[in-house]
Amino acid sequence: MALVESNKRSRKLTETSLGTEFAAGENLAEHFGAWASKLSFEDVPEDALICARRAVLDTIGVIVAGGQHLGVQALAAHGAGSGGASLAVTGIKTDPITAATCNGMAAHVWDFDDNSYTGMIHGSAIILPAVLAVAQSVDASEKDLLQAFVIGSEVSYALGEICTHSHFMQGWWATGSCALIGTVAGVARLLGLNAEQTANAIGTAAVTAGIERAIAGTDAKPYLVGNVAGQAITLARAAQAGLTGPKDAFEQKNGFFSLLNQGISKREGICPLAERWRVQSPGLLFKTSPVCSAAHAAIEAASLLTREATKPLAEVVAIEAEVPKLVSASLVYDRPVNPQQAQFSLPYSVACAMLHGSVRLQDLSAAELADDAKQWIMDRVTTRICPELSAEPMASDFPESTRVTFKYADGVSRTHFCGEAFGMPNRPLSNGDLIRKFNECLNFAGLAQHEIDLQTVDLLELAAKVLWETAA
Repeated sequence: MALVESNKRSRKLTETSLGTEFAAGENLAEHFGAWASKLSFEDVPEDALICARRAVLDTIGVIVAGGQHLGVQALAAHGAGSGGASLAVTGIKTDPITAATCNGMAAHVWDFDDNSYTGMIHGSAIILPAVLAVAQSVDASEKDLLQAFVIGSEVSYALGEICTHSHFMQGWWATGSCALIGTVAGVARLLGLNAEQTANAIGTAAVTAGIERAIAGTDAKPYLVGNVAGQAITLARAAQAGLTGPKDAFEQKNGFFSLLNQGISKREGICPLAERWRVQSPGLLFKTSPVCSAAHAAIEAASLLTREATKPLAEVVAIEAEVPKLVSASLVYDRPVNPQQAQFSLPYSVACAMLHGSVRLQDLSAAELADDAKQWIMDRVTTRICPELSAEPMASDFPESTRVTFKYADGVSRTHFCGEAFGMPNRPLSNGDLIRKFNECLNFAGLAQHEIDLQTVDLLELAAKVLWETAA
């Protein structure tokens, strides 16, 4: 299956693309600032633009679905009546920071948004709410929106690549750090900041980054996605007003890499910006279930074993899941006590997969979590870290793989290994799949479906239309 369905329109990179190497001694804030301020929309290849459009459409859909969450509705209610040109989910018109905060939380509250493996970053859930809110407030075009989104994505994922997975594995939430910095770059471009101003904004963002992964399984995680989106606007506006920031924020001894990444800054061999578009390669995971991406391989494996089973479910006495360290570090709740924890629970994901074929949006409720059948299955699930899956080359080739084994009362066992779940970059959803997911999100919110041509639909207009339709 092709990753994208597009017209192969080549574009020659101009000198403003700044496809220069990441040098060991340079200030990264200035490098990113110069590139972000000079990139032309015409520099972005058509295939990369289609990948960006896919991410924007998917994120609009999960924002709309997220608007049904009581926490998002409570947060959005605080912005009602404040006025402004930006639209927040639930249909309120408000200021850009409030809109970005509400829509960012909505984008991540079901954990149904995309993910990048360059640094383990939920980029779009922060980038789109911020650039969308600013685009609406300055009356920008769809082209302006997409340009800012691409800038935010490329800077976020390039930084994640430079950090390696070390930043995430040390306990830092790479989404809140790398995506903040990239989003600042995208917002800065929409606001017309020059290279120096953008570098100031990025430097300031770098010294404010740093959120612990202790937030997993709580409302703090989706809320902070929104908070970071709003913060990106604040930081870009500060630089626009003339405030300066530390341009060596990444490199100095008390800076980002030293304090948040044990000094690791892998720049040698990193492909320059605009030479490889990271929204396209390695690309993004688009989710088919609203849970942590680390659970998706287990969901697929358990679902397949259930479909192919020749014995009844009642005869299953044990379910074993072998996972790499990365999966174990992400799925931290074996016995979830609320829906937020269930999104980071391998046993709950396996139970839903066996009963429904996947985890559904409606499974993220207290009633579903307490369901006797799900609890019965969860009692039989054990997880262990597998040395083989945690070592190279498996750890790089299949970072979120899972091997699931069903053991039956008569001693028979059935095993399935899933290296990459459907939706992963190497097993991508088609445009049609993404449009169906988008409409499922609208249906969850009680909205009518939309017929969409992904290559021609004006995504800025579509976002405004569906956000307005969410008004109570």
